Amino acid sequence: MFLRTLPSGSARDARWTYDDPSGVPEAPLEVSVPEPLRTGIETAAARDGLTPTDWLLSLVSRNLAPPTLKAV
Repeated sequence: MFLRTLPSGSARDARWTYDDPSGVPEAPLEVSVPEPLRTGIETAAARDGLTPTDWLLSLVSRNLAPPTLKAV
């Protein structure tokens, strides 16, 4: 699983696409990210010792996970 930068006409138009190694047929997930945001993603991922792909997947997973209930 990885995201790759796709060539585009504009240097400010960063694009990544998702490849699923499981072999399950699905449409690619493409994310367009403005260059300033892309730089922030790459910086945060490096700070956490992750690839931009892993960092984004971690962020999405945390935000889509159902909330856990805490005992009072």
